[in-house]
Amino acid sequence: MRQRTPNLPDHQLEIRDSRVFVGLSALMVWAPLPLASNRTWAVGILVLCTLLLLAGTAYAWRHDADAASSRLSRFRWPLLLLAGFTVLAWLQTLPLPESWLALLSPETLRVERGITAPRLSIDVFRTRIYASLSFAYLSCFLVAVLTLRTGPRLDRMAQVLVASGVLQALLGVFLFSSGASYRLFYSDVSHVTVIGSYINRNHFAGYMELCLSIGIGLMLARLGTERTPGGNWRHKLSRALAFVISPKMRLRLMLVIMVIALVLTRSRMGNSAFFAAMLVVGLVTIVLARRAAPATVGLILSLVIIDVFVVGTWVGLEKVVERVHGTNMTVSQGGAEESVEAREDAASYALPLIRDFPVFGTGGGSFYTSYMRYRTQRPGFFDHAHNDYIEIAADCGLLGLGMLLALAASTAWKALRVLRQRHSSLPRGIAFGVLMSIVALGIHSAVDFNLQIPANALTLVLILAMGWVAADLPSSGSGRRGAG
Repeated sequence: MRQRTPNLPDHQLEIRDSRVFVGLSALMVWAPLPLASNRTWAVGILVLCTLLLLAGTAYAWRHDADAASSRLSRFRWPLLLLAGFTVLAWLQTLPLPESWLALLSPETLRVERGITAPRLSIDVFRTRIYASLSFAYLSCFLVAVLTLRTGPRLDRMAQVLVASGVLQALLGVFLFSSGASYRLFYSDVSHVTVIGSYINRNHFAGYMELCLSIGIGLMLARLGTERTPGGNWRHKLSRALAFVISPKMRLRLMLVIMVIALVLTRSRMGNSAFFAAMLVVGLVTIVLARRAAPATVGLILSLVIIDVFVVGTWVGLEKVVERVHGTNMTVSQGGAEESVEAREDAASYALPLIRDFPVFGTGGGSFYTSYMRYRTQRPGFFDHAHNDYIEIAADCGLLGLGMLLALAASTAWKALRVLRQRHSSLPRGIAFGVLMSIVALGIHSAVDFNLQIPANALTLVLILAMGWVAADLPSSGSGRRGAG
């Protein structure tokens, strides 16, 4: 038995969980690979991996239960919100007495009257999968806050997300350039745009938004430690050459690669959400943290100038703009592809679901089954609401939506406080990336269903955990020293 010093700071705890960290990193790279883990068998692998990580974490902390409890107590609110959402999803699968069901959800009782064991969910099989995924997300958050307890690990996890984004971008560009078309896992995949290992370009764009946001935050952390001493032209040239071959330049090139892939998705809302989030969060950061304004302004300007005007012109950003204007029509008007208006129709027709099942919803993952009662005879097929807010409210009720919104809002508030109060570069950079991820996916979710895609939802949960960990890092060490 090891002798432990009570109340030892987290960054000095000798917890042997390096394998758990490697496993968590590998999981984040794996999740997008098998069609974004959006297949039942892939969900099973995802759940199994998170269970193994949870077991490994428990084993690593077995002699430090008090320290683990103390650390988790500092993240109790996000953990309680995620746990509450998970409990709600499992509650929807349990058989309930009719008297209980009449009290909790009268409309569900009316739909399921005559069934031997009525439940809150009207599609129990899909809700069980949904509940299993919810538990996997909770496990990922818990493992992350226990494992990413130091600056170096937080920095490396950010690098893992960037590397995974670059891998997806390169894979997508290669398959797009070769015009690949094939059948994989009973799904027809055609790379007419850049989609990486996804099927839907909008979901791939959502993943790029998340990886780019963390990458920009990491770049900001690197730039935040720079000094610009004086000197003659030789010294300036030497510094310029050093920057060209530095890790910062490699990171900048990785961001350019991901922006190219994002633009080549031709995703209207994906591109709009990313650039809007970058500008909004950049301006907020400048207002909140004036000491870091020069580095932040320089980074944002370089992203706008290089990524929008140079990269966008090269790879065809104007085609994204053409799609925004050219597809602004409904299907009934002969639109060549699914329009934003058609997606809004799917969401608006789902509103009666929320009215009839307001508190507990129809069951996680049951949207397609429940929507069949409310859809109109207009052409078009929708198995999702194309609006995460409405779909979550329909599936899990306003109670479930409220818990997830509270999680996102509390994390954003934490990130804002870090940007306003902290001077260490790494926490500030991670906070920037976390806040940008929330804003970008929050905008994108208004017309799409990224949160129904396991790879994207898992990545977002990890990013939220990184935001809470960044706020909890000790203030004494500099961000760059912590990132070493």
